[in-house]
Amino acid sequence: MATLGATIFLFLLLKHCVIDLYLQSLIHFKTRKSDYLSLPAQFHYFEHGVGTFIVLTFFIPWPMALFFGMVDHLSHWHIDYSKSVAQKHFGIVAPDKGYWFLSSIDQALHYFTYYLIVLLIT
Repeated sequence: MATLGATIFLFLLLKHCVIDLYLQSLIHFKTRKSDYLSLPAQFHYFEHGVGTFIVLTFFIPWPMALFFGMVDHLSHWHIDYSKSVAQKHFGIVAPDKGYWFLSSIDQALHYFTYYLIVLLIT
């Protein structure tokens, strides 16, 4: 039987896949993640925060879920921004090997964020 922490982690990963892969693909305008205050990018980060809030409300009190939703928004923003700045700085474009390397680091950092959230709430 799965532990509560493993269950929460699984739902956060599923949330991440839906928002980072599917919903982001529906945004037909460039998110300009290397622009620190890009509104389209902020909308994407906001989706992550709301998704985390929704997932966590099934497991913890809503004020705590809201706090961790904001943590996810902020961490997603800074992880994606850092990746975009690095891509721009080093001239990395898809499908270069460097693109996949940076994307792997980006995703690992997002998963690590969820891992830390689970550690803090369980």
